[in-house]
Amino acid sequence: MDEARKNKLLQNKYMLLLTVPIFIELLLQLVVGYSDQIMMSQYENAVNGIANANTVINVILNVFIVLSSASIILITQYRGAKDKNKEEQVYYSSFWFNFITSLIITAIVVLLSRFYLVWIQTPESALNDAILYSMIAGGSIVFQIMATTLSSYLKANSFMKESMITNIIMNVINIVGNIVLINVFAQIDMPIIGVALSSSISRIIGFIILLIIYIKKVGVSLSFKKFIHNRRMVKMILRVGAPSGGESLSYQTSQIIIQIVVNQIVIYNMNNVGIGNIKTYASMFAMVTYLFTSAVSQAMQVIVGELLGAGETKAVDTIVKKTRNISIVVSTAMALIFFLLSDYMFRIFHVSDPELLKIAKGVMGIEIALEFGRAFNIVYVRALQTSGDVVFPTVSAIIFCWSVAVLGSFIFGSPYILNMGLLGVWMAMALDECIRAAIFVVRWHKGRWKTFNLSKI
Repeated sequence: MDEARKNKLLQNKYMLLLTVPIFIELLLQLVVGYSDQIMMSQYENAVNGIANANTVINVILNVFIVLSSASIILITQYRGAKDKNKEEQVYYSSFWFNFITSLIITAIVVLLSRFYLVWIQTPESALNDAILYSMIAGGSIVFQIMATTLSSYLKANSFMKESMITNIIMNVINIVGNIVLINVFAQIDMPIIGVALSSSISRIIGFIILLIIYIKKVGVSLSFKKFIHNRRMVKMILRVGAPSGGESLSYQTSQIIIQIVVNQIVIYNMNNVGIGNIKTYASMFAMVTYLFTSAVSQAMQVIVGELLGAGETKAVDTIVKKTRNISIVVSTAMALIFFLLSDYMFRIFHVSDPELLKIAKGVMGIEIALEFGRAFNIVYVRALQTSGDVVFPTVSAIIFCWSVAVLGSFIFGSPYILNMGLLGVWMAMALDECIRAAIFVVRWHKGRWKTFNLSKI
């Protein structure tokens, strides 16, 4: 790698240029993801139904987001190593693999909606809304997955603005659709259908726009024929993405189990779905808190991938530590702000019960420690994954997620054990993040990641 290119990759300005569009895109995705609950906040049971349905839908979407990040890692590393042939193989291989797999999963979600919503103990009052939302919005999962896949291609080529603009359009379509369709279907007392349809329509349009942008900006062939006759790259994508996808699947599945604990708390408190909604809104605020860390670490992956492909390990260490420091400051500061403004923030969603506001305040207090640990985890895990060191963070995350976060949630939060409610659930999750943070810091400083080189495999 020539010195001028390396200096550009290490510049704060370049990192910022990559980070800002990703941050705005993630923020808009968050708004789209939660706009259904926000705009349905006057229908308490519907909010709880959407939250339970999304618990399962988000498992699938997040696994494919991680798999798509494998494409970014490989594309940037092959570019750094100047291997044009393998770089092109990544595009059509991941596109068709994701498409075929997501079609199958979408069918399963639609057909088994009632089964898994009953299994996670969705409160009876919210069950019908949850099933309707899951069947309609879940039916558009394939379009969201393919939009994510195309977005990862654009990011790997530093077309962050185009991906961001598409998300703005999707966001506008979803919100306008909600305004119109909620009112239409409220006439027959089924506003849940309106928000589900609106989400589906915005996903379909978003996919179409991203496909057009990809063809114009990147233009690498997505030939199905090439995919059929050359599927070796799929194995490489799975080698990089499957362990990380497994970790994501483990984490998202753990959230389903934790949701069962939350539903037990709701039922124990005389079906007070307001408690379940506190968990939904607190999770929403948590996602806003670590949004910048997620964005800057994605930008870091693009830079680190190219540097690693060129063998610049010292520069990689510099950029990772810089990203870590920024992430810790921003995430912790955001968590503190949400804690201080907790009462005002939850009142936006029509939460006025003093007991619920007290619970919310306690949860957001614990959230400060949780986000401190999570900032370390996001940065170091993505750095390790980009280097090719994917097995260790995956195994560590699975072990501690289930032994600390999930088991701890049952012990601290379940009304049948210590009965600490949502505070106990958040304590367990915070403990999990902080323990793993310490482990990943040690792993990075040992330097084994320097021995991996995906572009040479």
